[in-house]
Amino acid sequence: MKLDSLYLDRDRTGQGATLFSTAVAGQQGRILCTIYTVGGQGMHPVLIFTHGYPGHEKNLDLAQSLRRMGFHSVVFFYRGSWGSEGQFSFNGSIKDTQAVLDFVLTDTQHGFDKKNIFFIGHSLGCITAARMIALYPEVRGGVFLAPCDFGKMYLLGKGGKSYSQSIACTIEEGIPYVNGTDSQTLIREIKEHLDTFSIEPYIEELAKKPILWISSPEDEVVSEQAGTLSFMQKLKNYPGHQIQWHRVASDHYFSNIRMEISMKIANFLLENIEHSRSRFNYATFEEELNNLIRPNLAGVTLGHVAEYFQVSVPYVSELIRQITGRSFTDLVLKLRMEEAGRLLAGSVLPISDITRLSGYQEASYFMKVFKKYYGCTPTQYRNRVQETGSRPAPQETLSRTPQPSDGNPKKSDP
Repeated sequence: MKLDSLYLDRDRTGQGATLFSTAVAGQQGRILCTIYTVGGQGMHPVLIFTHGYPGHEKNLDLAQSLRRMGFHSVVFFYRGSWGSEGQFSFNGSIKDTQAVLDFVLTDTQHGFDKKNIFFIGHSLGCITAARMIALYPEVRGGVFLAPCDFGKMYLLGKGGKSYSQSIACTIEEGIPYVNGTDSQTLIREIKEHLDTFSIEPYIEELAKKPILWISSPEDEVVSEQAGTLSFMQKLKNYPGHQIQWHRVASDHYFSNIRMEISMKIANFLLENIEHSRSRFNYATFEEELNNLIRPNLAGVTLGHVAEYFQVSVPYVSELIRQITGRSFTDLVLKLRMEEAGRLLAGSVLPISDITRLSGYQEASYFMKVFKKYYGCTPTQYRNRVQETGSRPAPQETLSRTPQPSDGNPKKSDP
């Protein structure tokens, strides 16, 4: 799968993507969730989104775009916020996040790949995500967007009026959007549990897992000094850590660079998903792949290949590119053209039959693609083999020619 999947819709498998609304049982009632599922059979990596306080930015665009990349996305809301039952509290947000993770770990209906669970947290959501990543070995890693370390902010506030006012204003502005609490109660909760609502106490465990940390020096809600710089300074004590720090120029919600962070997150996730190797080994992968594609040149899809090897679509796409040096589309084109050349050189079949056996339905389209690939028509190719005994070689520079699985000139399939 290519990164243009972030903004181009494709239905690769015939079983379309969809969403499910569900309610996870929490300590104070229903935790409202939406699950954006990937099209196609099999298991898929899963992303759990944890929103900030009070959760104005829900990052639904990231959930949708990363779903197109092949990841199930789970979006939920803490107790007492945005329709979930109960009274809001910071500690309750952590417990609700744990309840949703437990739901993912035990679910058998949605095709969650339990080896590939990632958290994507924003602001306060980075605290809840950090706790889950650090304490649950089942969680592979995560993404922190504009991390808000309330514990650190409170300590800085004790030493200066500006920080004290900043945290008070941040909490007060969110009160109209949460139920059953007030700003004094929430500030007291932070004061009494500084380590619980801080990221730094989990640094040793976080350093062992792949994490993408994105912050902005222009963040007007959480300064980098309170949310990032202290953590990064301490991270130097953990050589070999897997945390990537990416700085951007934006606001607290990355409002002006949504596509940029989508691409950054997508690349990070593709690099760090863990893959089942039960159906392949690297030494024989290319040969087995070619043997899978050749008998089904007209109908093979990337979804079929992923299902055969029992891995995710994003991973098998990247694996094909790494091992063969080609995208899946270009590989299918190559194999189709090789089959056409073999049939032209070794048989007297008419062009109409070679069209069909090479995975195409329309002879005119087949001839157009063939000429672009070899620099000559099928008839010229056959005549040259008969006259010289040698086959024309493919052109050195080929433009991408998308091919459909049914042989018609569409753009969605190879």
